Amino acid sequence: MGSIAIVGLEPDAAGALDARAAGRLQAADAVVVPSATGAAADAVARLGITPVTFADIGLSERAPAAEVVEALRALMDTGDVVLASAGYPFVREGVISGLLARAGTRLDVLPVVSPVQVLMLALDIDTTADLEIIDAGSLGVAELRRDVHLIVTGVDNGLVARAVAGRLAGSYPSEHTVVTAGCRASGGFDLVPLTLAELAAGPPVCRDAALYIPPSRLEPPTGFAELVRIIAILRGDDGCPWDREQTHESLAPHLIEEAYETLSAIDSGDPAALADELGDLLLQVVLHAEIGAGEGTFTIDDVVASIVTKIRRRHPHIFGTVTVSSAEEVTRNWDAIKRDERPHAGALGEVPDALPALMRAQKISRRAAGVGFEWEDLGGVWEKVHEEIDELTAAAPGSENAAEELGDLLFTIVNVARHMGIDAESALRGTCDKFVRRFMDMEQAAASSGRSLGDLEPHEWEILWGQAKSTEAVAGRGPDE
Repeated sequence: MGSIAIVGLEPDAAGALDARAAGRLQAADAVVVPSATGAAADAVARLGITPVTFADIGLSERAPAAEVVEALRALMDTGDVVLASAGYPFVREGVISGLLARAGTRLDVLPVVSPVQVLMLALDIDTTADLEIIDAGSLGVAELRRDVHLIVTGVDNGLVARAVAGRLAGSYPSEHTVVTAGCRASGGFDLVPLTLAELAAGPPVCRDAALYIPPSRLEPPTGFAELVRIIAILRGDDGCPWDREQTHESLAPHLIEEAYETLSAIDSGDPAALADELGDLLLQVVLHAEIGAGEGTFTIDDVVASIVTKIRRRHPHIFGTVTVSSAEEVTRNWDAIKRDERPHAGALGEVPDALPALMRAQKISRRAAGVGFEWEDLGGVWEKVHEEIDELTAAAPGSENAAEELGDLLFTIVNVARHMGIDAESALRGTCDKFVRRFMDMEQAAASSGRSLGDLEPHEWEILWGQAKSTEAVAGRGPDE
């Protein structure tokens, strides 16, 4: 087995590569650099050496330390290996310790004084903290994180500095302060604080200067784009394990739950609660879009484009030449347009089977009425209600026939609601909430006398129910019916 060394490539204050480092590189059987472009590859090429890139040994440029260690260990079977680093040699956490543990031989490290080292020492950057060092040549394809320390190496001149500033501007505010470290002609290094805006203006920068970008302590940007970005991070390779394993199918129950919690917030009349629940509901939409993006089926842009197109198409009285005189006419046009969109589905074909039964019944009723299947007036609906009551009364309790007749009665009641301009789902939900409130009042009243509801006689139930209704009426929560 051969040997291995890690050699830093930063020039000294006079601009020359350390003689020991150059000699170690020239003596090696293989000099490894992360990529064929960038500061490391250029420095090695200037010595007349053809480097071996990470891609040549089956690695990505940003490969994890464990993969780098194994690849270098395998390469050592062919002779003397040098890992050439344009950044501070210790920055890729786990490489040196991994090589020491796995290579079973000495490990030479030839660090030299560099702008990177100066920045890390002068600015007290903790190497155990989140720190990324990226060569300027690789910055364009790197995924930038605002919450880590970042050092950009290979900032050779003002043109590169402006390009770096432009790339950073997509993740940091223009007033974000950075620090450049460059060698002085007389020796030593200059540390210059600049804003990104000033860096973009193209200040003088010496060859192989380094740039330190501290974590952004500003509040992250808000808005829909930031939500999409956050979900992409959560679903990314280094994101949240729970978010990464979700599918459209696994999220379906959460979507339904969040929709109902949103309805509950609407019923509560609490704007803050509604805003919060709408956010949870929007999260579900973005999660599904991100899953689609990962599968290559659709993105959040496709979702937005689809609904924008649909809204424009279904509002020809706003975005077209159609004229309407009432909300009812808008509804009829809407239904007609939807039927034209799916000509083979029929009037009821696109009513989802998965809807709650009461909500589905009202949609079916409205769609059928929209094509003319309708009673002449509300009186006809009431006649049908009484007919269904009679048929249910005549059915044997618990029989299949009774279940069918009960369904007929409920469906007819939904038609009553539609004729009266009432949303049946909301009306029943309101009654459920009212019943729960009154029942809890009864439980509290019984408990105050040291009893449970199960201990009460029928007439006592009636008394407590009446008291609960009166209490609710006094509190203004509903009529005393």
